[in-house]
Amino acid sequence: MKRKFIPEQRTLKRERSVAEKRIERLKRLLEKLRVEKRTLREKINDLQKEHRQAVRGLKEGWRLLEALPGGVVLIQDGKIGYINAAAREALGCEEEDVKGHDFADFVHPKFQARLRERYRKRVSGKPVPDRYEACMTSKRGDQLWCEVRVKKILVGGRRAFLFNLIGLNERKRAEKLHIESAKQQVVERFSSGLYREIEGRRGTVDHFSPLLQELQWLGQNGGIKEKAVLFDLRKVAQEVIFAAKRKWGKSPSGKKGAIRIGSYLRALPSLRGRPEEMRYALGALVENAVEALEGEGSVFLTTEESEGFAHLYIQDSGSGIPPEAVDRIYDPFFTSKGKERRGLGLSLARAIIRRNGGDMELRTNKGGGTICTVHMPIPAKPSRKQETARRIRLKDTPVLIISRQDILRELLCRWFSGRGCRVDATATCGEAFQLISKNRYGLLVIDTEKAEGKNVAAILKKANRAASKIPTVLIKNPAAIRSSKAGEQRV
Repeated sequence: MKRKFIPEQRTLKRERSVAEKRIERLKRLLEKLRVEKRTLREKINDLQKEHRQAVRGLKEGWRLLEALPGGVVLIQDGKIGYINAAAREALGCEEEDVKGHDFADFVHPKFQARLRERYRKRVSGKPVPDRYEACMTSKRGDQLWCEVRVKKILVGGRRAFLFNLIGLNERKRAEKLHIESAKQQVVERFSSGLYREIEGRRGTVDHFSPLLQELQWLGQNGGIKEKAVLFDLRKVAQEVIFAAKRKWGKSPSGKKGAIRIGSYLRALPSLRGRPEEMRYALGALVENAVEALEGEGSVFLTTEESEGFAHLYIQDSGSGIPPEAVDRIYDPFFTSKGKERRGLGLSLARAIIRRNGGDMELRTNKGGGTICTVHMPIPAKPSRKQETARRIRLKDTPVLIISRQDILRELLCRWFSGRGCRVDATATCGEAFQLISKNRYGLLVIDTEKAEGKNVAAILKKANRAASKIPTVLIKNPAAIRSSKAGEQRV
């Protein structure tokens, strides 16, 4: 018998079938979502990994920019957006002192207009050189010559310019020294020839004597080592100051104190050179400082020792070095003080100082006036080992004593024997000759009181010709030795 379904049962069965299908579709959808979730998670992990790598690469890139030996500056809309450590160090500024400022604020005033014009042309798309030289100004006011290389880039979707600054100060200094050296050689040849020409007619041109002296010093080249002696730069400076005070102690109107010359001279080690030349050079520098005062002001001299050099500073309260004369102040016969001046002071002073192993520089002080700095090397002191090597070690040294006075000979024998020497003694020069020929002595002691001069000279000649030259002590007044103690001090 067939089973009969009521309508409600059919409805429930149909709804149940629909629900099961829906559940099946939901299961398939859920599985699909799980797969997509897994895929998205993998993609997110990959993206996070790429992001971390990109961040690391970016940080590494910034570190490389910071570590570059040359300066790197990013300029956008005329403002500095980034500056690396090398550029900050060269300018003497911190990042907050530079970032966001107009780039022209750090350009030397002489080059500001030119660089602004170039930047405007570059922004407008006009052709501009991508490599040129410029002069920056540090926080301390120093000039920083550099080669500028420019590259247009995009930063944040906006136009910017990346500047690479390569320092040229060392190259400029080397070029300047080369030019000055060539000038100096020409001047030396010219001065030497002119000196000889005027010297040949000296009887008719005696008023040229000061110029002759200057030309003679300017024309000299080398030879300083053979004539150099130890001297005290402080003492030389004191002599120059004393002479300057006598000469410029009064103004032309007779008013005292119009030109004041002061000093604070610290003690310095002895230097090697020619003091008479250094005295003239320092005098010329002080005279140049006084002339810059134009009748009223002060000149102050100070000294100090630093890093193996003795430094002498000459500071005046004048108007400083005119900008148009900066590159010519050391040129011989160049002067900005009128036709009555010969224009040899600074060039001659620097030539003398360099010939004596030192150097000098002039710069305008920010507060006004000029500072002249003279640097002189301090001779190296011999080491303790060298000093010890120079002393004669008496212990075990063979000594030959030559004296015709028995008491003195006996006294010397006892003194040297007491210090561990091996002593031979003789009263005659003939026996001394034989002993020197047979033995190798480390020291000769000769009493010259009663010996004949020709015999002493012959012994000295023999000692000098020995395989190793024998150090010799000559006793000229043995009668002054009254006791063993006195004899010990004498020897």
